[in-house]
Amino acid sequence: MSRDALIQWIEQHADEMVRDFQELLRAPSVRNDDERVPNAPFGTGVREALDVTLALGNRFGLQPRDFDGYACDMTLGDGAEMVASLSHIDVVPAGNDWSYPPFGATIDQGYIYARGATDNKGATLASIYALRALKELGVPLRRRVRLIIGCDEESRWECMQHYLSREAERPVWGVSPDAGWPFIYGEKGIANLYLEKPIEPTDGVRVLWAKGGERHNMVPDRAEAILNTPLQPTTQVEDVAWNPESAGWRAVAKGKSSHGSHPEGGVNAVTRLLEAIEPLNLPDNEQWLHTVLEWSRSLDGAALGIAHSDEPSGALTSNLGVFDYDGARVMCVFNIRYPVTWTLDALIERLTPVLERTGFRLSEVRHTPPLFIPPDTPFLQAILQTYREETGDYETQPTTMGGGTYARTMPNLVAIGAAFEGDGEAHQADERISIESLKKLVRCYARIFERLANL
Repeated sequence: MSRDALIQWIEQHADEMVRDFQELLRAPSVRNDDERVPNAPFGTGVREALDVTLALGNRFGLQPRDFDGYACDMTLGDGAEMVASLSHIDVVPAGNDWSYPPFGATIDQGYIYARGATDNKGATLASIYALRALKELGVPLRRRVRLIIGCDEESRWECMQHYLSREAERPVWGVSPDAGWPFIYGEKGIANLYLEKPIEPTDGVRVLWAKGGERHNMVPDRAEAILNTPLQPTTQVEDVAWNPESAGWRAVAKGKSSHGSHPEGGVNAVTRLLEAIEPLNLPDNEQWLHTVLEWSRSLDGAALGIAHSDEPSGALTSNLGVFDYDGARVMCVFNIRYPVTWTLDALIERLTPVLERTGFRLSEVRHTPPLFIPPDTPFLQAILQTYREETGDYETQPTTMGGGTYARTMPNLVAIGAAFEGDGEAHQADERISIESLKKLVRCYARIFERLANL
């Protein structure tokens, strides 16, 4: 395929692409189990985004298929074998502190602002346009190219479980455009640890309830608690406010959201909340608060007894993503990203004595094993060469990460970039991607699809 012809095609379709992107971004595709109905297993907002995606596939003649509202795919070519690209259109909750409406798809100074702009609707839209470009430019393909688009990546990956149970064919190799460049050859194991402890209510001043966090894979940006004290607490912690309530005083803590794989990039509002309550020396301190506060501060998992690192992927990270205390039970969900050469069994073995000592129990584990593919694998080298040719970047090296992508769902898949320098961070307020980055993604994806289909 002529590079100049591809660039010209992208420029000719740029305005149309931006309009389609805005329509996709305006669908509030956050999973909502209360809205679950047939063909919309993740709620109406996710279904809306899926309908926009399917309409694009139909408009461009890419043979889209709807898998009962869980996922869809679209395919170009008729070869005996298939290569794939896996992305998703569901998003995490918007959170707080946006400068623009999180589902408004506002354009300001060349950037499009919306939840999902970089994670992962931009990459999904660019992949669809890349496939359309290959079709309309008549690029020969020895293998079919298939886009597989899920609707539950940010929660439980039920989309991929459903898709894989109904589609038997697997790609010879492929990508998941949901990470960084040039490619990610190792993804840490992910373990969501549900830790619980029953609490015996006490007389006198105490915490009536406390909660914070919406998703395990986000650093909480807001947390609240109510104390049954008639007097205003005097503790002062940054971004924690005390407000009078009929039952006593409410503490409201603000933090800064970040992706759960990078807790150091955020400020955990639950930690701030507990830091404001601890100096009051309530019975809760000894019952649960000291312990949860220590665990929440320990971003390397040391307080949980699970700190570990390896050479390929670095250190374990720990994020207290969801916290809930109702006066009789405290529940925490820690989002753990552990090194690629470690195991869940080894992690739990180290965790168990800490839980026994503190009176907590491990009530549930949701686990995704680590991924590792040697970076000198031929199809990875093809991706690397294509990336270098298209971007002129000969410095950035393939790497590993703590994030998890659909690359784990099938053999011979790796994650590649979903944005470029200057675009916004996933799971944070004012998530954004530039229109130039969107066009650059189309160019990179089209060339990678072509290269992998003909390798």
